[in-house]
Amino acid sequence: MNSKNEFKIGQRVGVVNETLEGKIIELRLHKITIECDDGFNYEYSPKELVLKKDWKNLIKGRYEKELDNKNSVTHLNTVSKKKTHIEEVDLHIHELIDTEHGMSNFDKLSLQLSVARAKLEEAILKKQKRIVFIHGRGDGVLKNEVRELIKKYPVEFNDASYSKYGTGATEVHIFQNKKP
Repeated sequence: MNSKNEFKIGQRVGVVNETLEGKIIELRLHKITIECDDGFNYEYSPKELVLKKDWKNLIKGRYEKELDNKNSVTHLNTVSKKKTHIEEVDLHIHELIDTEHGMSNFDKLSLQLSVARAKLEEAILKKQKRIVFIHGRGDGVLKNEVRELIKKYPVEFNDASYSKYGTGATEVHIFQNKKP
């Protein structure tokens, strides 16, 4: 095994170029045994496996515990001229997970939108006035999807500060008394 991907018993892994994934139950010098969700055991060499980030559980927990560690989705926090806290959420995939290996574009977008939804709902519950989603420029797919998601909430949005973010961020204004 290479030092970059030290596998441990109990970790979830995926099989490269297959849809198979499972939990490591045995480690040997050149073979790793995994138990799949269907209960079957399979042996693979370490180079055929990749660690799986359990992002679905992170989303379900709405990042309650993760906000304090390196997997935090809150990239930057700033203070405006009026001394109000503005939370910035960086939705770039490399800011949300350690590796995107084995994830389809759909999986990545689903994760990004789930994080955006969780952070927006959290901001509404905390009665924050504003939140900025950093989605990047790219082809505009994430930007469009984030904006479609935002439309479902009692908020208004516009492009964030061009001088600070370019065209790669959306600023959301949360109005607590606005009807959905």
